[in-house]
Amino acid sequence: MADADETEMKRPPHETGTTCDPARWSPAASPHAASRRQFLSRTGLVLGAALLRPMAVAAEAAGAVEAVALRSSRELALAAFAKHKSTHSLNHYTGILSLQALARLAVGFRDEALLEQARQELRPFVRGERQFPCNFPNYLCGGNGTAFLLWQGHLPEAAEAVRRHADEILRTAPRSRDGILTRPDKAGTDAIFIDVAFAICPFLTYAGLALRQPDYLEEAFQQVSRMMVVLRDDANGLLHQARGFSQPNRITEDHWSRGNGWGLLALTELIDALPAGHPRRAETEQLGRELVGACLRVQGPEGLWHQEMTQLESYIETSGSGLILYALGMGLLHGWMPARHRVAFDRGMAAYRGFIEPDGSVRNTCIGCLSPGDGTMADYVARPAKTNDPHAFGPVMLAFGTAAQLARRS
Repeated sequence: MADADETEMKRPPHETGTTCDPARWSPAASPHAASRRQFLSRTGLVLGAALLRPMAVAAEAAGAVEAVALRSSRELALAAFAKHKSTHSLNHYTGILSLQALARLAVGFRDEALLEQARQELRPFVRGERQFPCNFPNYLCGGNGTAFLLWQGHLPEAAEAVRRHADEILRTAPRSRDGILTRPDKAGTDAIFIDVAFAICPFLTYAGLALRQPDYLEEAFQQVSRMMVVLRDDANGLLHQARGFSQPNRITEDHWSRGNGWGLLALTELIDALPAGHPRRAETEQLGRELVGACLRVQGPEGLWHQEMTQLESYIETSGSGLILYALGMGLLHGWMPARHRVAFDRGMAAYRGFIEPDGSVRNTCIGCLSPGDGTMADYVARPAKTNDPHAFGPVMLAFGTAAQLARRS
């Protein structure tokens, strides 16, 4: 239903038992109508101009602010990628995340120069020129970024490599006893960790759509949904990171920011890619809304999330914060999160900027972390943060790229 100010307000006839005589009620019937029309014609222009001028100035100012926000968000995202390249190798899963973010930026902005940069960064992976130790073979072809550009029609030469690695994941990749993908040295045990959701699920999702392989899509959904069933804390809806690393069958006690971010990243990419009528779409959206909602309930007063998300006395952790903000921003951008959460997103992005330097340096990022010590909350809280840790940059790129797209839409 249209809002009141979008509809013409119509007055009903008087309910006095008499009819409304159009001639009687018409302004033109008044003996003073001519002089009144002359007065309005003289003053209306002046009043109209006086009212419209500040409105035009305000609109101009708002447009300028949005343009600056869009430009500065995009520039921060690109600065973070440049800083990643200058301080760390991209031949690592953290580099795979930054390359995914670069591909998304290029496609999201329809920027041909940026798209060519993403292709140039990913082609050595596709050609098999980048060899490095990794838990999952799809990293070697460029991982999620390569599959994403293939799906979008911008890297057709990657089809063979993407298919080969997707088939390998489905057929021979190491799995836990209950069929959840895991590290090669943990095959056949009960050990799983939520980080795998980022490593595998977006890749299979994009590959399935690009190569028309519905079994890839189903496997992506099964992996992330099964991880969430095992690792979700029913008391608050947040995720624990791992099971079976410190002790057999033991689930870590944490609600680690980056671990929840990994789960959200997988869900967000799956929601974004699944067609509207896909049988898994509604269920995936519900999982995404529930996890974002759980994260919002523990958002810090400054707008970000802490290393142990339920303990505000632990340090603000930027990589998990960035991944959570990316998921929230994508939900707002594409309508699967309620618009009322824009306030939480804007507050978080404003606070996030305070941890990022103009040259792309990022502070307060937890170092590599997988079930530290005995996997207790205290063990996670004790895990230190660094400036320019390799985990820092991809989340910045994803979050600020999405913020720029929201600003552009505004």
